[in-house]
Amino acid sequence: MLTHSAAVDALLVASAVPVSASHRSGTLDEARALLQADPLLAEQSIYTAAVLGNAPAVRQWIERDPALATARGGPYDWDALTWCCFSRWLRDEPARAEDFVAVARTLIDAGAPVNTGFMDVAHGPTPQFESALYGAAGVAFCAPLTALLLAHGADPNDDEVPYHAAEHYAHDVVEALLTAPVPLSRDSLATLLLRKADWHDLHGVQQLLQHGADPNHPGPWPHSPLLQAIRRDNHVAIIETLLDAGADAARAFNGVSAASLAAWHGRTDVLQLFAARGVELPQEGLDGIAVDVAFGDVIGVRARLAADGDLRAAFMERLPEFMGRCAGNDSLAPLSVLLQLAPSPDVRWAAGDGYWQIPPNSSALEVARLRKQAAAERLIREFAAGAE
Repeated sequence: MLTHSAAVDALLVASAVPVSASHRSGTLDEARALLQADPLLAEQSIYTAAVLGNAPAVRQWIERDPALATARGGPYDWDALTWCCFSRWLRDEPARAEDFVAVARTLIDAGAPVNTGFMDVAHGPTPQFESALYGAAGVAFCAPLTALLLAHGADPNDDEVPYHAAEHYAHDVVEALLTAPVPLSRDSLATLLLRKADWHDLHGVQQLLQHGADPNHPGPWPHSPLLQAIRRDNHVAIIETLLDAGADAARAFNGVSAASLAAWHGRTDVLQLFAARGVELPQEGLDGIAVDVAFGDVIGVRARLAADGDLRAAFMERLPEFMGRCAGNDSLAPLSVLLQLAPSPDVRWAAGDGYWQIPPNSSALEVARLRKQAAAERLIREFAAGAE
């Protein structure tokens, strides 16, 4: 049996997003059970009132002691605005957003700093500051609370807000960030744009480009937004949107160009788009062979590999991943070429791909199955049956 003070702490922990696991994980089951067992727990502190979205109770606490607007407390030693913005109730009950906006407004009017937050020491060797704005914009995806914090000077340019606010197609949250009094930096815009490629979000890409995001600026990342879109196998419509906004397909990042990357992903559609826009495709070396594969030129590829043993060895080393990429993209012309070149249709992609949750040592057939690419799966099965 918990003591009363321990039960209050347990309620706060159960009502806040997890700090030692993904902030999107967990449920409100424990918090509800605690409140059902003892409803008076909700009234024990300004922190419980804030985390539960109880604005009248927060106002009463502030009237009794105005210093509570900035005081830290509870098991995490957070101030009330941080408890509010990292509330699991806010995250999981979006219909109650205005309750939490009212809590935050009361606290801000009483002097709570909008750039408050906490140091996250649970996710890696270097502590990471997690701002109240991150809780509102990148955990709860609550546009009204995000807008309130920004209107009072919250700074969106940290390591967490742009990275996570791009998730879950929360276009209203991104709009609040784009129109905030404190402008997004060039690097923050780049992070948002790259992350929209991670989410295959055409509308989000268009939204950011319309607000001045630079499609050629990588920000703190090793790839441009265009390369990221290709790395993540985005629909050709997103690639075309980036090109229309001025993305430079000829520019290489860390020695990798958009055309060569598209070729190694079997993206015949992207290469055709580049060619139609006058982008010079690789013609020599491994990249040139990858382009020939992407266009289904099995005769030309065989001839080039036969003419250079070193080139052939390097190409065959990359073939299992190449097959997996093509299978994952349902790219049938290059996949057909690779099946004819492979020693077996069951060659294994050693590294796999964590983004697509492709385990290490997966075959192209397994990749096609995992990514639900029926045509690629059928082609591989038919080839394997014919080879028996």
